[in-house]
Amino acid sequence: MTAATVVVCALAAFFGITVSAQSIEPEALAESPNNVISRYQRTINSLRASAPQLQADFAGTALRELAEVYMAEADLARKQAREQESGVKLRGWSSAVDQYAGQLVLLVEDIELGLPVALQHNGVESITVMVGGRAVILSHPREDQQVAFEQRVLLDFCRRVDCKELTAATVSRQPIPVSTSQVKPVWTFTETGQVCSHEGIQVLFNRTAHLARSRGTCKQLLQEMMTLADEIAWQRRHGVSVQWRELSIRATPQRPEHVVLLNNAGDSILVTVPLLYGSAHLLDDIVPWIRGQAGVTEPVAIHLDAARYGWERTGD
Repeated sequence: MTAATVVVCALAAFFGITVSAQSIEPEALAESPNNVISRYQRTINSLRASAPQLQADFAGTALRELAEVYMAEADLARKQAREQESGVKLRGWSSAVDQYAGQLVLLVEDIELGLPVALQHNGVESITVMVGGRAVILSHPREDQQVAFEQRVLLDFCRRVDCKELTAATVSRQPIPVSTSQVKPVWTFTETGQVCSHEGIQVLFNRTAHLARSRGTCKQLLQEMMTLADEIAWQRRHGVSVQWRELSIRATPQRPEHVVLLNNAGDSILVTVPLLYGSAHLLDDIVPWIRGQAGVTEPVAIHLDAARYGWERTGD
């Protein structure tokens, strides 16, 4: 544990406030060994043997994101303090967290000034950044948001750096799919209702009175499904193993994105899929189609009923 982390945790204990939320329970992998490591961890391992400027770039990216996380935590604590009659502890906590966030910003400035940077991977979950001899653990204060934090760091870093070589793994070569564009579903009308179709997906809307709403729902669903399938295919090409039977979607507090958990190594996808997240049973129902799109199986067709997911309100 770093000196800065010790200070923050000690302050939390002094003020009687819990820093971490409930942890995510590990899940057994269905299609890969239990000792698989995440793309985030493989990136760290590769960067440790890379040029110093690459390590510095990644460290700066991670520390900037971590500083924003702690600033948001401080803002939340101040808001809660105003809403509670006894908010002394929360105000003290927010002040301590603000100071820690400020220290992280100073470390980013040290990196930009050219101070030596090193990345350390101490065990499965402990990633540490060393800046001029100062150590910081890259850990979200809320444990159940760690995977989302890691994915945001990767997304930011890999926008500027070609991460293909850094995340290479021993996997079979697969064709790169065309990026998801705006879908254009085909509509047909039958005796049982209207059917929206695209790329092997058929969605039945029994009610015909609200065609405009049905069209909007269908287009959003297809867009989310195509995006998710493309993202999972990309992850698999980079050696990420997917635990299909345990695939799950979680919301991120105060953010529009959703975290799609892929395996117990912490690999995840950060996407905005409100319809998939908010419709019970839907993710389980579309997994066979996603597996086909991701190249795990032959492409399959699926049939979905809008009424099953509550997309057709009764009494309309």
